[in-house]
Amino acid sequence: STWGLLTQEMNTIAMLAFVVLFGISMGALVDSYIDEDGRPIDHHLGSYIIKDSGNNLYRVKYDVEMLGANLIINLDTNKAVRDVVCDLTNIELIVDFSTAQDALAFYKVITGGSTDKFITSAKWNCSDLKIGSMMLMRKVLKAEVKDKTVTMKTAQGHYEESIKEGSIILEKAEEPSEDSKTVCLGVNSNPECNAASKQIPLIENKYISMVCSNCFMGAKATVFLEMQISFFKLRKVATGLKDISVNSAFVLDLAAQKAWSTAIDRNLKIVEHAVIFQFWIGPIPISIWYEIPLEIRAHANVLAKASATAGAKASWKFGDAYVQWDEKNGWSAVKPKPTFTWEHVLKGEADFNADAALTIIPSFYIHAVKIVYASITMDPTIMFEAKGDVEKKELCADLSYKVTAEARAEMHINIPLVRIKIDHIFGPYSLLDTGVKPIGHYCVKGQHL
Repeated sequence: STWGLLTQEMNTIAMLAFVVLFGISMGALVDSYIDEDGRPIDHHLGSYIIKDSGNNLYRVKYDVEMLGANLIINLDTNKAVRDVVCDLTNIELIVDFSTAQDALAFYKVITGGSTDKFITSAKWNCSDLKIGSMMLMRKVLKAEVKDKTVTMKTAQGHYEESIKEGSIILEKAEEPSEDSKTVCLGVNSNPECNAASKQIPLIENKYISMVCSNCFMGAKATVFLEMQISFFKLRKVATGLKDISVNSAFVLDLAAQKAWSTAIDRNLKIVEHAVIFQFWIGPIPISIWYEIPLEIRAHANVLAKASATAGAKASWKFGDAYVQWDEKNGWSAVKPKPTFTWEHVLKGEADFNADAALTIIPSFYIHAVKIVYASITMDPTIMFEAKGDVEKKELCADLSYKVTAEARAEMHINIPLVRIKIDHIFGPYSLLDTGVKPIGHYCVKGQHL
């Protein structure tokens, strides 16, 4: 169907826009010691630069004390690994080696001693999300070796189990990149984030046709993450978007064969899952990924046979919108301080008489390090009342808008073996509600479309 092809194409475009180039940086090991419980601890300290697909620079800063390298085993550094397979439940991890001796050596490492062992990898991911770039982090529960194969029963690894003390910050780097370009987080947007990629048909029957002839939202923003852990416990986390700017358009083509009313409400998944960043702190992988569900609502009440095009283009300076949590104060959110610039779109027949509204509701879900996800939902609505004057041969319209935005967040920490389970839910929390505001009253010369 047209709708299915549109969804598939936009999914492909957005996935290409945000897939990130990355390299393994093992960081600087500055110290090692045995803690009070007899566990080897490695201290990693440093910072390095990573790029997004637009060659925009981000800086990772870290100061982390984590379980020693013999307890966190990175499969990517073992040249004897030939293949890694997961079962359908993602519980069993099967690793094939070049030789039986290699398999036995690996088995002895992961089963030696009484301290838990963790397996990490970027190359071999066995991800629950069916994209090829998520990172693997598993706790080994049980293992057996047979010939060249080691089979392990595993559980999802958690940062609170492997990091004793530390802070990790991902932020936009101050140093500009010579070849940087805009990376667009778009809904039906072209790669430049300034125009619709195609028209979106909403309804078509013998009485009325309603088409989003120019409908899109293209957001440019900086993603950030801050996380603090102390004594194997999460103390603070913050994530979201900064420096948000949005180009958008909300333009409807309406053509009625008789007086008619209609309404639609559709949900799409524009991007199911796509990675924004993935990087390493020592042998521990860090991933941030996103998804964009989209809802479109529209209604129209046309009073006579006629046709018109009406709506508005907009440029927003949205500012910052993110959520943060710490163990003392709980959840809070930083509210944006937006400004809007509108440009009307109006043309049609002089006998057109209708009122209509169009709402495009994208939700930007950001998942950070399998601990927290935050969503920012924007809800802009364009309304117009259009009335033609046959004697004056003109079409006039009153345009108005309303924009709301809300934040939600969830944090899930579930470590069954030590009976730690924490679920913190935040929101929905209102970030913005403009109320209904006028764009203006406009008249154009009536025409035959």
